[in-house]
Formats: sequence, C-alpha cells, structure tokens
Amino acid sequence: MTKFMHIRIILNKVGKIFNLSCLCVLMCFLFLSANAASASNDKGSQTHALFVLSKDSTSYTHVVDLIVAEWAKNNQYAIVLKEEQNKLEIMLDKTDIVISFGTSAAETVFKNKFKKPHIVTLITESSFDSLAKQYFGTEAVALAAGISPILLDQPFERKIALAKKLLPKASRVGVMLGSATKEKITTYNNSIIDRKMKPQTLIIDAGKNPVRQLDPIIKQSDVFIPVADSHLINVTTAKWILQLSYRYRVPVIGYSSNFVDAGALASVYSSAEGVAKQTLELLGTVFHKDYTHTVHSPKFCTVKFNTNVAWYLNLTIPDELAIEAGRCEL
Repeated sequence: MTKFMHIRIILNKVGKIFNLSCLCVLMCFLFLSANAASASNDKGSQTHALFVLSKDSTSYTHVVDLIVAEWAKNNQYAIVLKEEQNKLEIMLDKTDIVISFGTSAAETVFKNKFKKPHIVTLITESSFDSLAKQYFGTEAVALAAGISPILLDQPFERKIALAKKLLPKASRVGVMLGSATKEKITTYNNSIIDRKMKPQTLIIDAGKNPVRQLDPIIKQSDVFIPVADSHLINVTTAKWILQLSYRYRVPVIGYSSNFVDAGALASVYSSAEGVAKQTLELLGTVFHKDYTHTVHSPKFCTVKFNTNVAWYLNLTIPDELAIEAGRCEL
C-alpha cells in the first residue's frame, strides 16, 4: 500500500512538472507570436519611399545618402536610376511616395503617370515650369496631381541682400538673365529698386558674342549678379563674366560653389545638405491631411566667399555672413 502511495505521489509531481512545462512553452509561443505580429504591424505602418536619380553621380547620390541616413531609421526605401525602366515601373506600383532628383528623373516619373505624392528636387524653376506645361498643361494642374517641387534657385532677394551687406555703398547692380529667366526681369528690377539701387539688366543672347554683350554692363556696375539660366548660357558666360569682373574690379555674386572657386566674390546657393534637410522636412508633412501641394523655394542656403578675391578688391567679409547649409537670414 505504501509503495502504491509513493508511486501516486511521484506521478502527481511528474504531472505538475509536465503541466508547468507546457504552460511555459505556451507562454513563450504567445510572447513570440505577439512580437512577430508587432514587428509585422510596425513594418506595415512604415512609409515606403522610392528615390529616382537622373544619373549615378555624386551630385545626386550625396543628397540621397544624406536623406536615407535619417529616413531609413523608421521607414523603407528603394533607389533606382531613371533609365532602369522595368525596375522603376515595378517599384512605382509598390511605393507610397516618389522623390525624384534632377530634371530627367522628374520627367521619367511624369511619363509613367504616377498617381501618388511626388517630391521633385534638384530642379530649377524654369525646368519645372517647362515640365509642368509639357505633361500637365499648367503648373496648377501639376500641383493638384500631387507634385511638390523643391527648387534649386535661391530667391533673387537673397543675392541682393548679400550684395547690399557686402557693398553697402553700391548703387549700380548689373544683372544677367537668359531666355529661361528673362520673364522675371520686372520682378528682379523691382527688387533692386526696393533696396535703393539702380538695376542694369542684360538679357544675354546665346547666339551672339558674349563678351561684347557683357563688357559694357559689367564695366558700369558696382556689383554684378548673373542669374542661373540654361546650361548653355551658364557655361558660355561664366568664364567671361569672371575675366571682365577682374579687369574692371567689379565683385560678382554667383549662384554656385564652383563660381566662387573660379573667382566670384561670393555665392548664395542650395547645397546638398540644405536640399536634404528640406526634403526630409517635406517628407514629414506631405502625408498630413491639411498639406497642400505647392512650389517650395529653398528654405536653407549656403553662403560662400573667396577671400583672395576679397583681398584683391580690398573688401572685408563680415564673419556673421558665412552660412553652412543653414536658414537664410539674408
């Protein structure tokens, strides 16, 4: 009898241990299932962005890398080149938003008639206007279709403000426009007049000798501001602008870092860091229900100086004017 009681006690203990083991296994299973479901839900709630590049060059990849470094912390993404058409078509169906970099990338996305939000960046105002008219009829229709461009062109007022701070006694402002920017001649002239200065505006003709057109304007100016236009005009005129400005000792306010390196006194421009910052900010707001698609001027700017040119012109550059991809206070 005692022997049977011992056997019963042992069996009860084994049963309890077995039940406890089963309970532990069940709890572990439920815990792992919950975590898996949570991870799945988190992944499902992430926004997928497709970055479309005009070409595989550092001018585009550097900006993308800066954006991805932040975006990938909580979201998903893919990167394609605009010529990878098959891959692009597949990804366009899967993504929540497209960010195109450069004019040709934007045009490729427009051709595919993408229906979701599309941020267009690293594009000039004239290029976006041209694409909007070609593929949507008007800029307003393009915006209504979910397009949000972030323009490369720094507002002209910032260049005038910089010129005024660097050269407070300057009165005659020479300005060069081209075929893509000449429509804004009145706006630019009024901006100069508002600063109590006199505009001297040249609309450059790409088919004529650039030196003969630039020489009299630069010679009569206290400061010269070329406005970025078509690639042809930019390349054709830059060298002559700098040579004439050196001859007549007229400071130039350029539109790129390269312009300063080549001999301009200063430039105010959109850097990779500034473009990346603004794109990330827009990615954070574009899905809000109260967001309205619109054209975005550069929120940030970089101001760069050539100290050798300043020395040659006997000018002093205020320390507070140097800006590295910050909010423009000009």
